[in-house]
Amino acid sequence: MSKWIFALVQFFPLSMFATFAFWNGVPSNDRWLQAFQIGALLGLIQMVILLPQKRPLNRLVLAGNIYLVLGGLAAFFQQWWYLKLYDTLRESAIILLMIIVGLISTFGSASGFIAVKDSAFKYSAYLLIGTISMLPFAIIFEGDRVYAAVLPIIFLALLQRYLSHIAKQSLVEVSAGK
Repeated sequence: MSKWIFALVQFFPLSMFATFAFWNGVPSNDRWLQAFQIGALLGLIQMVILLPQKRPLNRLVLAGNIYLVLGGLAAFFQQWWYLKLYDTLRESAIILLMIIVGLISTFGSASGFIAVKDSAFKYSAYLLIGTISMLPFAIIFEGDRVYAAVLPIIFLALLQRYLSHIAKQSLVEVSAGK
C-alpha cells in the first residue's frame, strides 16, 4: 500500500502548482508567479526529503521539480526573460526538461533514466525515446493542459514504472542465474 501512496505523492508539487495556477481559469501574471513560488518551495522540500534516500529519485519527478524550482527562482529574482521563455515554450518546457534530465541520467548515471541501479541501458533509452516522442504532443496541443502536459506525463510515468519493473526483473534473473 505504501508504494502506491509514494507513487501518488511524487508529482504532488507539480499538481499543486497546476491546481493553484489554474484554479479559477486562465491565471493572471500574479497567480503564475505565486504558483511558481509555491511549486518551487514544494519541489525543494520534496527533493530534500527524497534525494538522500537509498533508492534513486524518479527522473520524471526530478525534471518536474527542476521546472518548478527554476520557475520559482526566476519569479523570486524577477528574471522575466526566463519566465517569458517558459511562456513561449508553454507545456513543452517541462517535456524539454524531462528530455534533458533523461539524456544526462541515461548517459551519466548507473541508475539511468528509469532510476534502477545497474539496469540495462536499453530501458533508459526506451524511456528517453518515449519522452522525446511526447514533445510533438506538447507542441501540437499547446495551450490544452490535458493533451499537451497531463496525458503525456501520465503516459511517461506509467512507461517509467513498467520499464523499471522489467529492469528489476531482469536484474533478479541475472543474479539468480549466477
